[in-house]
Amino acid sequence: MAKMGRLTPDQWGSTMPAHNPAYKKGPWYYRDTEALVITYLTDEDAALDIMPPELELIEPATAFMVLEVNNISTSGGPYGEVYTGILCMHEGQVYGYTNAVYVTTENALIIGREVWGFGKKLAHRIELIKHGTGEIEGVVEVKPGHIAAKTFFLPDRNLPASELEALPLAVLKVIPDVEGSDTPAVAQLNSVLFTGVPHKGPDGKDELYNGSASLEVDRISDVNLPVVQIVDAKYTRMTADLPYGKVLKTY
Repeated sequence: MAKMGRLTPDQWGSTMPAHNPAYKKGPWYYRDTEALVITYLTDEDAALDIMPPELELIEPATAFMVLEVNNISTSGGPYGEVYTGILCMHEGQVYGYTNAVYVTTENALIIGREVWGFGKKLAHRIELIKHGTGEIEGVVEVKPGHIAAKTFFLPDRNLPASELEALPLAVLKVIPDVEGSDTPAVAQLNSVLFTGVPHKGPDGKDELYNGSASLEVDRISDVNLPVVQIVDAKYTRMTADLPYGKVLKTY
């Protein structure tokens, strides 16, 4: 008599491998997160070339880069992350179309790709370095010795938590067909709202600062949107939640 497998769908985990999922269900929580957020004018053609046609570019063409270190998380432990986005509109709502993401751990990569569709890749090093000059240096090293992005930020003025705006992110999720078809098995324009709340210091001040910044990007990476002019820069220590998102369009 043939012997059949016993792992039925009611026994599956929420992701792969079905018998022992790589991560637990969300939402996911992040504590003691540090982040630099650099907003800058970018090249219009470079932005339009990587945006899906359902999104309308906000003019002048504006991009942002977020470099963060998640020191405590329920998604699989600490990791570094960098992502870039382009300010755009979809059905009257402002989004940050997130075209590129690098992370430093496998779990952070798997969750982002599988759940929302972020095109995450692994980086060798993503770090925030505090210097004796007061500057905070952000470094993205994609391969050992290859600096894909570097920023220096000098804190100036303390800001209230309300100045850290929650911007929904849009992302293009593409999962290939197992039989090799040119049509993806899954093709969605998705969104998610990542919200961060700055820590409060012992004096009651929110741990959020603006200041001056510089940013250099290497064209041989995904976080390579041209930097024309920096328009805003912030640093924060925060607590953040990452929920499930929603589908804006199924192709």
